[in-house]
Amino acid sequence: MDDKDECCPKFDPSSYTSDDGNKSYKEITWNEKPFVKDGTWCFYYVPLAFGRAMTRALKKIQNAEAEVEPRSELMVLSDCHSPWYSNIFLSVAEDKEVEGAEVEKISGTFLAKSFEGDYSNMGKWIKEMETLLKETATKDLKSFYLYYPTCPKCAKKYGENYVVIMADVS
Repeated sequence: MDDKDECCPKFDPSSYTSDDGNKSYKEITWNEKPFVKDGTWCFYYVPLAFGRAMTRALKKIQNAEAEVEPRSELMVLSDCHSPWYSNIFLSVAEDKEVEGAEVEKISGTFLAKSFEGDYSNMGKWIKEMETLLKETATKDLKSFYLYYPTCPKCAKKYGENYVVIMADVS
């Protein structure tokens, strides 16, 4: 990939700050937002075959012509619910059926905050989210999704590696 190729649009972290710009997070509400669900084995929360799971899910989405438009609206989430396995979710167009895929509709209110840096910071970022939840929502961090706005190649191309943690505060 060279600088002219665009696989993933450049991520704007300000889209995950409050509308007035005074808070470093944003509250987002979804009502049955559809995602194709797949999964991969992990080793202590590190996905081992993330790319393969994405390729499987994306192929089903493309075959069904159910891609999200505009491309900047595509979301790739993982739930990291176990040190050994992670569900992976790819957003799909709301009015499309995806044959041969498990489609999960996610609803809820989420406190979302973007972080930039190496994935080795994930533990630190999760602790920061735990503190933020206690300060703003008086809740414990029990259920959350990790949103990866760019693939590893595009993160390298842009020189920025973002992750958005979306904590369920429903």
